[in-house]
Amino acid sequence: MGAKMRMHLTIIIVAVAAVAASSAGCTNQATQSPTPGAPASFLLYSNKNAGVEMSYPSDWQLTGNPAVDTIAQFQHGNDSIVSLQIVTNQSGKTPQSLAPSLIRSLQQGNTSTSILENHTASLGGLSGYEIVFTFKAGGQTYKALIVWTVKGSSVYEVQFYGTEAQYNEQISTAQQMISSFEFI
Repeated sequence: MGAKMRMHLTIIIVAVAAVAASSAGCTNQATQSPTPGAPASFLLYSNKNAGVEMSYPSDWQLTGNPAVDTIAQFQHGNDSIVSLQIVTNQSGKTPQSLAPSLIRSLQQGNTSTSILENHTASLGGLSGYEIVFTFKAGGQTYKALIVWTVKGSSVYEVQFYGTEAQYNEQISTAQQMISSFEFI
């Protein structure tokens, strides 16, 4: 992934964190093991400190937590990434109340951003919100999905992004990962 793309994705992550207006206070204590009930090719990422777990394909790399608020990042190839983030101190916020600010931040961060979907969803069995959008960086078109929910005073968010071709190839896998997200 090129430096321009990494910079743009960092801007997206910072924009999402800015909308939530806080920094995470979780430490990462993850375990990996085969996931009961999931296809044999999936592993389980579990973070007891953050109180979450999610299955991911064994051919994806767990690459750690490279950004503020990111507790785990999973990568397939060079361009498809799923990241799991938690932003704390969000008392009184709902997934729906965060949506307009996030959309504005994305559009201000990159004028080529185009919102494709914008609707309620669920994450970990809780009411949530989801947006799907495209943007251009380094002459390439990227596509991204962000789904989030609020539990207590924290926003839990899963992001999936990649080149438009990679996104279209990997969206069903990313949706399986998102569907497997649970609070523990």
